[in-house]
Amino acid sequence: MNKIISLLGLVAIVAMSPLAISAKKNTSAKPTKAKQEVVAKQTIQEATDSLKAIMTKAENGDAVAQNEVGMWYYRGRHYNQDYKTALEWWARAAKQGNAQAIGNMGLCYQTGNGVAADSVMATKLYLRSIKEGNETLFSQNIDLAQKGSVFSNMLISACYQNGIGVSKDVNKAIPFLTEAAKKNCLSAQKDLALILLNGKNAKAAAPWFKKASDNGDISSTFYYGKMLLEGLGVAQDKKAGANYLLKAAETGFPQAMYYVGKCYRTGDGLTKNPDQAVVWLRKAAGAGVSNAQWDLAQCYRQGNGTPINYDQALYWYGEACAKGHTNAFKKLIADSLVNTPFMAYMKGMKAYSNKDFDEAIKQFKIVEKAKISDGKVMEAAITANNSYAKHNMKKGIKLLNDAAKTNAQAMYLLGALYEAGKGVDKDMTKAVEYINRSADNGYGLAECALADMYFEGRGVGQSYEKAVEWYVKAAEQGQLTENAAKRYASCYENGWGGLEVNKDKAEEILKAFHKSNIAGLLKLI
Repeated sequence: MNKIISLLGLVAIVAMSPLAISAKKNTSAKPTKAKQEVVAKQTIQEATDSLKAIMTKAENGDAVAQNEVGMWYYRGRHYNQDYKTALEWWARAAKQGNAQAIGNMGLCYQTGNGVAADSVMATKLYLRSIKEGNETLFSQNIDLAQKGSVFSNMLISACYQNGIGVSKDVNKAIPFLTEAAKKNCLSAQKDLALILLNGKNAKAAAPWFKKASDNGDISSTFYYGKMLLEGLGVAQDKKAGANYLLKAAETGFPQAMYYVGKCYRTGDGLTKNPDQAVVWLRKAAGAGVSNAQWDLAQCYRQGNGTPINYDQALYWYGEACAKGHTNAFKKLIADSLVNTPFMAYMKGMKAYSNKDFDEAIKQFKIVEKAKISDGKVMEAAITANNSYAKHNMKKGIKLLNDAAKTNAQAMYLLGALYEAGKGVDKDMTKAVEYINRSADNGYGLAECALADMYFEGRGVGQSYEKAVEWYVKAAEQGQLTENAAKRYASCYENGWGGLEVNKDKAEEILKAFHKSNIAGLLKLI
């Protein structure tokens, strides 16, 4: 662009000061008017030819030329001002990695010229431009930041935090974040607080977390609540801390849900309530918080806040160990589980997976004698299995009926048998009844099965709304089956069940699905 500006400057000089040009040829003779006109026309023609040459280069894919043409349209030089066309030329140059064009696109998104204003996209483009070597853009924003621009302060802080255009140095980001935070920039308040906290300066971090929380940032609400609960950087106030944590938990913030579960379990800041502890731990575990998965497994194994449920305890120990609790589980086995009914249950499940049914039944009878229904459920499952040499469907059904009085897994298995007509007369009404009861008791497989039934209209009136309702419950517990995950995702893809079409959410659901980690857990015993 400098070349074009210089050329245009030459045209202006010639038009305004013809004497300066002619003086080089003949200082003693004054040029005629005709000669002046000829010189001016030649200069203008040269400028026009140069502009055409640049446009030709741009059309042929030259990124530098494309960036210059974008400047013409943006400024309204040589062509009528047209921000949209300017953006199109810059986009073509940006695809080839032209740093200036990428930065110019950021300008459009920042100002809303030629495209809807989007500060997030503007920031991404500016950072990309700086990363590609646009040092001028970095320097310009340093100047603007020093003059008080919140946007520029945030941009420069991002450069220092991520090492874009400069060496990574979070401490150098602090002054820029502080300036933006003082002007009530929520992102700055949150980022500043996190940097200070990670830098072991909890006292300085606390007030910024408080400000960000007051401005509606849920993650800051969590951090401030945790700091109050633990007395980290602030005077300890467990009750106030628990209230902040509860506020964050109620929005679905995973770590906050875990801490609320802990508060209910220990009585820190909240009235001790084992039942409520399990409610919140289940939510946090379903959201993938490994500590919550471990604590929930402990609750199911010990019957703390919930009836003893070895099936669910095993499931959540498997999830927790897959996320780093393997050593803790090994220690638990050595310290507490030898010769316990739960160890017998795990040995039984391992034998069952290896199709050693006699050994499995031997172990499950130990569990049953401890008056834990999971032993009877698994004994029934083996007895009713055609692969078992002592197969006895009638006995298996009897055992399931006894266990189904209280055990959700037994309810689910009975429902499946009634639907298939195995060992009992096929009866969809009873199948739905048992599966519904199991789902109402929070059994993940039953929730998925019931959702699938509503999805298909199998045994119940077809209803995507009802299907979604049960898919959501299973997903919140982290227990979607592969088939359920696919169908739940399809509801977002097609806008079924009262959901808005959301391809990203559908993809998220499919990625979140994973197979149980129980098999890996059983290898530890």
